[in-house]
Amino acid sequence: MSGLRAAVIGLGWWGKYIVQRLAGSPELRITHAVDMDEATVAAFAREHGLILRKSIDEVLGDSAVDAAIVATPHSTHESLVIAAAQAGKQVFCEKPLTLTTASAERMLAACDTAGIVLGIGHERRFEPAMEEVARMITAGTLGRMLHMEANVSHDLFAHVEATNWRVGEADAPAAGMTALGVHLTDLFISFAGRPRSVRARTAHVLPDATGKDHLSIWLDFESGPTAAINSIASTPYYGRLTVFGSQGWAEVRESANVDKELPSELVVSDATGKRTAQSFPAAKTVRTNLEAWAKAVTGKARYRYTREQLLDNVRILDAVVRSSNEGGTLVTL
Repeated sequence: MSGLRAAVIGLGWWGKYIVQRLAGSPELRITHAVDMDEATVAAFAREHGLILRKSIDEVLGDSAVDAAIVATPHSTHESLVIAAAQAGKQVFCEKPLTLTTASAERMLAACDTAGIVLGIGHERRFEPAMEEVARMITAGTLGRMLHMEANVSHDLFAHVEATNWRVGEADAPAAGMTALGVHLTDLFISFAGRPRSVRARTAHVLPDATGKDHLSIWLDFESGPTAAINSIASTPYYGRLTVFGSQGWAEVRESANVDKELPSELVVSDATGKRTAQSFPAAKTVRTNLEAWAKAVTGKARYRYTREQLLDNVRILDAVVRSSNEGGTLVTL
């Protein structure tokens, strides 16, 4: 079997999910894995035929490894991505790319210097309903874009231990921003372009929730549209994204997180107010995104995420953290 040979760095929940979803892929083969807790993941590695290493240096120095897929705590992304790039390995990094603008600039510079195609775990652009919304925006079907809004909420981490990195301030600042919000800001960037300003508020509302569980964001874009995002980390899954235009609107409704791979629905209103609904089948978006990156690495296609978009999304994240820490102040990007 051919294809890009990759090592997954971090065999936690999501690292294992990536390995499982890429089974049999003609574009990307997971051949190695790195995890400090070898005893815990050894059985999984054996089951999936992975060569298990304890140190990233072991795979970065291995000529049998073409690429690294980083699925570790967010605060470790910068050092791992830069190390992989400097070793000449292609790199795919789970979202968020990193936590600050300065960090993103260093990572992108390292990848630029090494000629690396940097992949990113924002697979929601590959959801069929979202692709249809993007097509309508490009075609002008909705007229002039006016506003975008989304509410994607999920209580997946609502009651984990406070020591869990997925809810700690060091790796997950601003409530649900790193778990859910960065997917939405990435979609908005793909729809409207460069962001101009950000305001954000967070709160701890449910007493027994682990940490802050409410997030609200308001954005302005250079092309004119405004946007609003809400995310609640203490309610069952809810997913909705709407784009409003002068000639109609389009709304995507989801029933589960991306890892569940369930169908979604798109409701569209035209200029007369007539509504139509369309269902889209479940899609393997995580695999599709990773394979699209592998195709870009091997020169088969262009990756749909640009360098500027990767940086802009981290700039928004950085601004959301700053604004929420300052009580909702306006941050100009």
